[in-house]
Amino acid sequence: MTGEVQSGAPAQPLISEIATFLTATAMVLRETVMRFETTTARITENVTTRPDRADRELIVTLQDFDRLQQEFATLAEVLTQAAAKSGESWLRTAADKHPAEDAIAAISIADLKDRLMRQLRIALTDLATPPTAEEVVF
Repeated sequence: MTGEVQSGAPAQPLISEIATFLTATAMVLRETVMRFETTTARITENVTTRPDRADRELIVTLQDFDRLQQEFATLAEVLTQAAAKSGESWLRTAADKHPAEDAIAAISIADLKDRLMRQLRIALTDLATPPTAEEVVF
């Protein structure tokens, strides 16, 4: 193997672009999962402490729950669109936009779109920094 994509494009920039996108998406997914866990705990608390009342707090929490479901579905769609991209389309254009920005632009939830773009910029910075020899604890 010569380290090139079928069209002759270098493999390393392709891998770097995909890694950047996956890192950013994973961070947003992690944030969404944490919000999901918090919302689920709030729903459980509201239902168990007030089983016979549907108050405003419970309704707002259920709306948050629905919003999280929409975010998970949207993230799945973004990943599906990104997976359908050809190898060549993952290479950065002259406009210096990340190749996945077209998939992110299609997101209709403004907060999710902003968070994903912010994480994409952070991932670009993180991947540009050489790794240290220190062990990372998660």
